[in-house]
Amino acid sequence: MKNNFWQKTLELFNIKYSILNNERISKTGATIIVCNHPFGLVDGLIITDTVAKKRKDYRILINDEISQVDLIRKYLFPLKLNEKKDSVKFNLKSKNDAIQHLHNGGALIIFPSGEVATRENLFGKAIEKKWQSILGAIIRKTEATICPVYFQGENSFLFHLIGIMHYPLRRILFARELINKKNKFFKAICLPTHPASQFLGKGNSEIANELKKFTLKGEKSFNN
Repeated sequence: MKNNFWQKTLELFNIKYSILNNERISKTGATIIVCNHPFGLVDGLIITDTVAKKRKDYRILINDEISQVDLIRKYLFPLKLNEKKDSVKFNLKSKNDAIQHLHNGGALIIFPSGEVATRENLFGKAIEKKWQSILGAIIRKTEATICPVYFQGENSFLFHLIGIMHYPLRRILFARELINKKNKFFKAICLPTHPASQFLGKGNSEIANELKKFTLKGEKSFNN
């Protein structure tokens, strides 16, 4: 899968990356790749480029706003992250489509927080948001292998400053955050995989919380 959209975009900004142990992402079979979300765009480009180079049958469960990009729409199962009445029906379809995709042996990429990591204290570290229970709902309906991926890093000081001053305004900075990552190198790590059967008998939120903890353990790999 050479010269895919994701690769071309990374090359446009001369963004390089390394994902340790990426052989843990299977080339075949039902696979769910779950990632922390420190950046918003770059992490999505990197993990999708990595998966696209391994297999063709990948899809991404993603914010509906990004699904408006024609070039990538066919790869997406969009989710509406607002609380409007039509969102429940819309999201149910995407969830069911994702489950069917996994039943067909495909790969699914998810950023379960649905939001970019945020500093609660301007001079503290960015905190990963709560992982949504839809992840658990999908896992309980499939026999997929789950591969957690941890990305090192966070967005700029300005991004977090604006987020503390006026949280919704952060959205206008996502394009800027991609541009300011030009010519930079990013690191991530694939952690040990988990069979869906490991989570039998657990609720959706419990599954999401456990996988979040597993994934964030990847931080230790970069602190040694």
